Amino acid sequence: MTLRERLQALLDEAKGIAEAAGKDNRELTEDEVTRVGEIKTEADDLAVKVEAADEAQKAVAELAGKATAQQHTKNAPLTVTDRQEAADAGTFGDAYVKSEAYQAFRKAHPSGFGEGTPIQIEAVKAGDLSAFVRGFKQARRAVKADAAPLQVGLGHVQNVRMPMVDLTTPPPLALLDLIDTSGSIGGPSFEYLQVTAVTRNAAVVPDEILPADSTLKPLSGLSTNLATAKVYTYADGYTVTNQMLADAPALATYLNGQLGYNINAVIENMILNGTGSNGQPTGILNTTGVQQQAFDTDMVATIRKAITKLTKIGSPITAVVVSPEDDEAFDLLKDADGRYLGQGPWSTGPGTIWGRPRVVSQAVTPGTAIIGNWNTVSLMNREGLSVLAFNQHADYARRNLTYVRGELRAAQAVWKPAELCVASLAADEG
Repeated sequence: MTLRERLQALLDEAKGIAEAAGKDNRELTEDEVTRVGEIKTEADDLAVKVEAADEAQKAVAELAGKATAQQHTKNAPLTVTDRQEAADAGTFGDAYVKSEAYQAFRKAHPSGFGEGTPIQIEAVKAGDLSAFVRGFKQARRAVKADAAPLQVGLGHVQNVRMPMVDLTTPPPLALLDLIDTSGSIGGPSFEYLQVTAVTRNAAVVPDEILPADSTLKPLSGLSTNLATAKVYTYADGYTVTNQMLADAPALATYLNGQLGYNINAVIENMILNGTGSNGQPTGILNTTGVQQQAFDTDMVATIRKAITKLTKIGSPITAVVVSPEDDEAFDLLKDADGRYLGQGPWSTGPGTIWGRPRVVSQAVTPGTAIIGNWNTVSLMNREGLSVLAFNQHADYARRNLTYVRGELRAAQAVWKPAELCVASLAADEG
């Protein structure tokens, strides 16, 4: 019988004595009092031994792990399979370099990596999709607006002004700030109904409609389309030097600034332009049911016409997404006297159009604006971002180089295409 089993047997015996006395509605006998005292003494002693055994087991496991890591450094490429996320990491790069897998790898090579050192750090989970996007937003907002790719104009209107205070502008918005990235998907795909059109026929009618009356109670309706949200893999990789791989702060900075940017860029491109074929998801511009607004008079008037279309079906309008070229064109609009219609070059303020945030994306083709309820677009997490590093590639080991790859799997859905409108900001030639 183990220590733990013996302790449990003693506790069960004491419980039986108490229950017997309670059943007979009596006090404990002298012999029972003596036995309970013996049980308590023995149980206390066993509890101490059980705790000591648990501590010893934990120590053995830690020593075995260290021995395994040391053996790897002598005879084989290092393989670290621990995938625990660093809970206190602020970005996915921080999560990677703070993970037990990466830290064990560095500890096994305290003086760096010599020529030919076999390197393989298996995939380490660096957070789910929502955490990855949130961390990238934090990193992006720390960069000046004129230096960060995929930066956008100011996206919120200040509604309070304090005297003698120069209010700071709110953080810039990017397309991934607009959509929902908090959801998840449990399988490879699922089918869902998209709302492609809304017909609203509500009206006042008589309480009673006689057979001779031609009046019928109104009927509203929804037009729908059966769509599939499928999981796709978004990935990118970079070659880094072994020196950078061993330098945790530098590696985290590189991952956040380069790998994170590229994966976000391809996600943004697929959300807008995905063809729905050749291994791509279906983007907004290729989704059935998205409304269209032809060019009318000028850029400003065209967007206002699109707003009207969306307002008529009760759609909220959370942002107007434009290309960098069209964002510039908005800023350069002037009146007949040559004065800028907007903020001009020497002032700051909300980058809006008709009171809606104007968001810039390099994935939008010049001459096109996408207006509407961006909350109707979801990017759902299937497998969070993982980072893999290895040098078993070409002559990388001889050159002290390592391939670092990051990838995540997610599915995108457009729940109500009718709440988005694609507007043409330029007249068709010819």
